[in-house]
Amino acid sequence: HDPRFVCSPRDARHPVVIPDPQKSWAFYGHLTTLEEDRYVVETRRAIAVPLQLLVDQRDAQNPARPIAAIVDAAGRAIATIDFERTQVFFEPFSRVTYLESSDRIVTFPPGTSTISVTMRGGNTSQRYTLAVGSDERFSVLEIPYLAGAVYRIHERKF
Repeated sequence: HDPRFVCSPRDARHPVVIPDPQKSWAFYGHLTTLEEDRYVVETRRAIAVPLQLLVDQRDAQNPARPIAAIVDAAGRAIATIDFERTQVFFEPFSRVTYLESSDRIVTFPPGTSTISVTMRGGNTSQRYTLAVGSDERFSVLEIPYLAGAVYRIHERKF
């Protein structure tokens, strides 16, 4: 996944734009139960994309969990992603173990869709990761950024 730091919270006026949802992205956010991170996905045609939510296992004692609601341009629900069923996942590149939501393939219709991530449960803040897409594409020029991002992820500096 290509790591990106969200600078939470992100509202409808300042959403995170996902330029290519097929590319493998990992968006790192940090929210309280009253905040939201908004993501915008624009597609020319219907496209099926894997989406997942993750929480660093070191933060698992915190009861707050992210939930993602995905809607189309008309506000119709496309999908919801939550932590009803989780599994443990070790990410070898950053050496971080996560609790992850079930795998979910979401079909985005043509046009603009919105992903809204909020926190449920607990009254404290919680870090989360929104994983989008599966096509791993990196250029040699991105390696220095990736090395710094992996350090921030491992040290939970987001």
